[in-house]
Amino acid sequence: MRSCVFHYEFEFIHPFSDGNGRTGRLWQSLILGRLNPIFEHLPVENMVFSNQIEYYEAIAASNAKGDSAPFIDFMLEEIFETLKSHVKTGVPNKVPNKTLDKNDMLILKILQEDGHLSRVALMEKTGLSDGGIKKILAQLKACAAIERVGSNKTGYWRVLYSS
Repeated sequence: MRSCVFHYEFEFIHPFSDGNGRTGRLWQSLILGRLNPIFEHLPVENMVFSNQIEYYEAIAASNAKGDSAPFIDFMLEEIFETLKSHVKTGVPNKVPNKTLDKNDMLILKILQEDGHLSRVALMEKTGLSDGGIKKILAQLKACAAIERVGSNKTGYWRVLYSS
């Protein structure tokens, strides 16, 4: 929802003389992709293009009400419908058939032993950079090898991969 709010608010303030819509949609895509890897390739631009009239009507309705709810409802419905349409074919993913390499396997082994380790602890145990750890964790989550249980601060990693 926060990606929809940002998108609408960006459209509302209209900071540039041209390109506000494209920039708002880009930011929505980026926010969604950071939220969950399943959204990384969600075609927000195509969704809007396919429903351009409804998109502008939702913006106008939100402006008239002074409330972003109509726009948020429209965008969430578009996201939901797009995801539903990809259930059988699969939503594009950066790691659809990821082959686990030695660093992936090392992280999995360490997390099997102690899923409560932080990224800093994983860096210390592996010698990998913070960016490397973040990338590996994101890829392992995306291919359903691990999942996060609980919050970032107090949760833990559950290993789902079985070789």
